[in-house]
Amino acid sequence: MPPSSLPQALADLKVPPDWIASTPVTWDTARPWAEARIEIRRLLERDDAPVREGVKLTWLYAQKGDIGDGHELPMYLFMSGNHAWAAIEYPKLLKRVAGTGATHAYLCYASCLAHFGGYSEALRVLQQAKDDLPAPPWRIASLANVHDRYGDLYSKMGDLPKAREHYAEAIRLFPTSDQPYGRHLLPRYAARVKKKLDRLALQSLATTKLRDGTYTGEAMGYSDKQDLEVAVTIQAGKITAVNVKHGEKIDLNATKLVPQQIVEKQSLQVDGVTGATITSQGIVEGAFEALKQAGLP
Repeated sequence: MPPSSLPQALADLKVPPDWIASTPVTWDTARPWAEARIEIRRLLERDDAPVREGVKLTWLYAQKGDIGDGHELPMYLFMSGNHAWAAIEYPKLLKRVAGTGATHAYLCYASCLAHFGGYSEALRVLQQAKDDLPAPPWRIASLANVHDRYGDLYSKMGDLPKAREHYAEAIRLFPTSDQPYGRHLLPRYAARVKKKLDRLALQSLATTKLRDGTYTGEAMGYSDKQDLEVAVTIQAGKITAVNVKHGEKIDLNATKLVPQQIVEKQSLQVDGVTGATITSQGIVEGAFEALKQAGLP
């Protein structure tokens, strides 16, 4: 559950936060943004202090107006877990780029809102994304991603019929995309959504008799170069450990936090890490595949 409502989080937020002033930066900010953004991504791949340094660098470049089209400020805030701050910056960005089909920005903003339980506002943003799709050849894949996110949101809201409807539409759309590259991944995207659809009926593992042992499932995460490998250990019919091998770069500790939730809740109905949605979902999918080997229907 989110720690507070978005209005409360915004009321508590200072921009920039006090930690910006106290966070040291070793990078020479006289260097161009094209170089700085590579360093920032490297910092965001790490934890705690380096992540804050990456956020500070992004803010400094934004303040001097050297940050490309500006989409990376809210994106890096979102990816680093600064959800309230990102929720301030995304509307500014979306106002500037309206009509250009900035689907990814709409989806990230909707996720920020949903993180704080703002489901009706998130639905409104997804409708805006649907009304502002990019031109072909990226239109179909973008629409599929919007339907996929609708499914995630309705699933969180407990409206399973609507979640199924949108997941089914995403599954239908992905293989039909005429995008010029990445088409080899489209069947995998559709399969990933299909597994979400399969999991909708699974609310708890409490009534399932699982066989003891360690079982491994694989799933696609954010990286398309290395699948997530999820090993689930069962003892006395209960999940006692979930371990993830991965090639994810920026995971915001999802590879630790999501497995912890699965063990604590004895369920695959867990909260993903906002900013690492695809990684979170991949971990659940890998665990689902492992548990099917352990006797999950």
